[in-house]
Amino acid sequence: MKNKKLILGIAAGAALLAGAAVVIARKRAKRNHQLDIENAKAHFRGKLNELQRKAQKEFKDTGSDVKEVVNAAKDRANEWVNSVNS
Repeated sequence: MKNKKLILGIAAGAALLAGAAVVIARKRAKRNHQLDIENAKAHFRGKLNELQRKAQKEFKDTGSDVKEVVNAAKDRANEWVNSVNS
């Protein structure tokens, strides 16, 4: 009878430890997933900021190109008007 109680005690202890190990493993996995999510969010934010900077730079460059085209068209129009008036 004593051996039976000892075996049941060991089995119960092993089951308890296995249950605790499962709970701890789930918590670790959840924490790791949360860290992966945070890293992905930070990486995505960095990429979005980089894209925004590039878009703003292109917009500024395009603005100066448009001004040049408008000024060239204005100069041509003035030349045509002056040639017609002459």
